[in-house]
Amino acid sequence: MAHVIPTLRSAMHRTYIPPAMQRKSDIPANTGDPASATNFGTELKNQTDTTTATAPTPRMVGTATPTPSVTLTPPATTTSSMAPSAQSLFGDNPWITNAGGSGPSGSYSYNPYYFATPSTAAKVAQMLGGTVVAENAITPSGPFVQNQPNLMVQMSDGRLINAGLIAGLYDHGYSQQTVDQMIASEVNGSRG
Repeated sequence: MAHVIPTLRSAMHRTYIPPAMQRKSDIPANTGDPASATNFGTELKNQTDTTTATAPTPRMVGTATPTPSVTLTPPATTTSSMAPSAQSLFGDNPWITNAGGSGPSGSYSYNPYYFATPSTAAKVAQMLGGTVVAENAITPSGPFVQNQPNLMVQMSDGRLINAGLIAGLYDHGYSQQTVDQMIASEVNGSRG
């Protein structure tokens, strides 16, 4: 006695498709006469020459109507939404590179972004409508001492904004819109 799995048995035999369900082709059947057979090259040429066909027909199995090539033209002139770099706006060296300090355990370095050069601070003050003031903003008192003051922009309401940090916003590849929003939040005192 042999054990037969029904799913394997059905895979060995062709599935019966009733005649009403069989797909009919509009291509004439080959009668065996070579003269009456359809020339594939001619049939293909006829199919690809039609440019108005919207849906494939049974004759187009595996073919597609060629689409005309589309030539994209770039916009005439586009303005970049990227902000200028800190170097293009404030010069080659917008920050003091040797900023540091000393304390009970020795000397240390500060992040240069907190220390704008005098020319960078003047440009930032001009942009914001304030005046440049020098202040030891990081270590105002105590055993730690800065070796360079922070150049700050004093606004009309008395608030101080670090010019080096404003210049630093141009050093990250942000869009001009993002830089404008960040500067506005600093000037308006709304962070977040």
